Amino acid sequence: MQRELIAKQRGGMWPWLGQRITAVLVLVTILVHMILTHLFAIGKLNDANVAHRLAHLAVAINDVVLLAAVLFHALNGVRMVVIDYWFAKVGSRRTLDIALWAIGLGALVYGLWALWPWIG
Repeated sequence: MQRELIAKQRGGMWPWLGQRITAVLVLVTILVHMILTHLFAIGKLNDANVAHRLAHLAVAINDVVLLAAVLFHALNGVRMVVIDYWFAKVGSRRTLDIALWAIGLGALVYGLWALWPWIG
């Protein structure tokens, strides 16, 4: 009972685990992105170069995973800070969760929409 109470007061086990998993995903995918962008794709940064790079399925998947992981990691971090300082009641936490999920899904859809013309 005490462990469950502590877990709920600190934001929950699943958000904590998600934060750790997305931290690793962000590190790996940003490293792959930087290597592919700055070591293998040397040249001017223009539309043709970006289109050529994103035409490869592995690069497109890496960028989509990076986008999703960064969004979750950042918004979950915001959630934890806000819960620590302001939202003590469960009802207000649910409202915060719904708002952050809506913002996150909206940003993900916008990011995918922005990447879609480049993905061949």
